[in-house]
Amino acid sequence: MTQITKNILCFGDSNTWGLNPETGKRYDENTRWTMLLNQQLGSEYKVIEAGQPNRTLVNNPPFSGNLNGISYLKPYLEQYEVSTIVIALGTNDLKKRFNLAPVNIASGLASLITSIKHFYVDGKLPNIVLFGPLFINPQHALSNIYFNCHQKLQPLNAHFKRIAQEHVLNYVDISHLNAPFGCDGIHLNYQGHKQLCERLNRVISKL
Repeated sequence: MTQITKNILCFGDSNTWGLNPETGKRYDENTRWTMLLNQQLGSEYKVIEAGQPNRTLVNNPPFSGNLNGISYLKPYLEQYEVSTIVIALGTNDLKKRFNLAPVNIASGLASLITSIKHFYVDGKLPNIVLFGPLFINPQHALSNIYFNCHQKLQPLNAHFKRIAQEHVLNYVDISHLNAPFGCDGIHLNYQGHKQLCERLNRVISKL
């Protein structure tokens, strides 16, 4: 009997892509959480990496092309038959230049979820796993780029959790995750990737 592979689409920003804050390059396949997850879940699953630095829920970052989440998710859904979609976005929307309140960022997330449901209106909706926001602690020059983000994280987490409940999604609250950051206070170090993988692995295994 042929084994059917379950595709897991991990759709996020630079922490999903695997940016190493110490080098500015990408972590290898034995370090970033998406590939660690692929290794731990085994041959029954295939993790599709769809991380993109600077990706947002609401705006298209200037000088970075069209990186808005909704615009880039549909091609993945058209290309792959997925059993689970993992969404890990919201950090880049906290940047000072966007001047977004938590409710505005949450509205972008709600639009993304609604778009996914519309895409599958005539088919089987995949499991959707939503990560809460990472409680970042921007350092040095990034503290100005993310000015006042600390005041937005708790309410943003509450909004994300509410959206997950309203849409009956699997919510992974990582506000209390003891995930170590690198030198910039935004991107996870190798231990953080390991912790994130372990948390998600437990969720995926129960689906």
